[in-house]
Amino acid sequence: MKVAVGMFVTSYTVDAVTLARNLEQGGFSSIWVPDHTVLPVNPITKYPGTGGDIPTLYGEMADPFVLLSFMAAVTTNLRLATGICLVPERHPLTLAKTVSTLDNFSGGRVILGVGTGWLPEETELYGTKFAARWPYTREAVLAMKALWKEGTAAAAGKYVSFPEVRCDPLPVQRPYPPVIIGAAGSETTIKRIVAWGDGWLPVMPPPEEVRRVRDAIDARCREVGRDSKEIAIHVYVMDVTPATQRAYEDAGADEIVIGLYNHPGTPLLYDQWGPERARALQGPRPGAAETLAVLEKIHAQANL
Repeated sequence: MKVAVGMFVTSYTVDAVTLARNLEQGGFSSIWVPDHTVLPVNPITKYPGTGGDIPTLYGEMADPFVLLSFMAAVTTNLRLATGICLVPERHPLTLAKTVSTLDNFSGGRVILGVGTGWLPEETELYGTKFAARWPYTREAVLAMKALWKEGTAAAAGKYVSFPEVRCDPLPVQRPYPPVIIGAAGSETTIKRIVAWGDGWLPVMPPPEEVRRVRDAIDARCREVGRDSKEIAIHVYVMDVTPATQRAYEDAGADEIVIGLYNHPGTPLLYDQWGPERARALQGPRPGAAETLAVLEKIHAQANL
């Protein structure tokens, strides 16, 4: 079972270079960084996690591709993942270029986690209607995959349309970096994963939910003639002890991703995960020394 780290990197947390070096030296498999370019100041929408105000953290996180570029430059094996990239807030031509360049320059280490977000006021700043966020994302991902595979492509969708263009440098990973869909494990999500994705990234599901989705993905792959081994499951968790690793591995997951930001640094039972994550996202800003101390504790708990 691979163990990765997810981290909200900001101007006040541990810096990208120091974090990346510590992760690679510690044997962690990948780093997952989130994506919110801006946070509307007075949104009507409430925070889904609590039903209250959106944590200010969502307006403080650094650009994921800048972060991953810094991390790529000081590591050789650490995989570089977005967890997740908000595709409706990015033009697919620009995003295709960014991802392919990073994959090329890093020697083929990019994992593109994608999603659509939950904040209409943020999504619609970029000209995409909130109701169309998933159709837009599908068309964008298919267009990018065509560019990455062939080097040139055109698109003629309802939401993504452009004449034939060239996109270079090409990704090292062929035919393209894996695209991992971050969403709840609904039937619609399963269909999306099998049709145009390469994996699943849920947030804190119990192992039995992972097993249900793994089985459903396998069944759907058999229906459409796709090899289910092509599809990976990465699970965002709040505990990395061997018992947690075994539970998710037995359920069919390939990697667990521990949320590092403001983590208490202690083993956590599953019923503690939700409250601890809410506390972490709304708690005091963690500094570099505090985060590295927690990372050391997590490293000691994990089977790496």
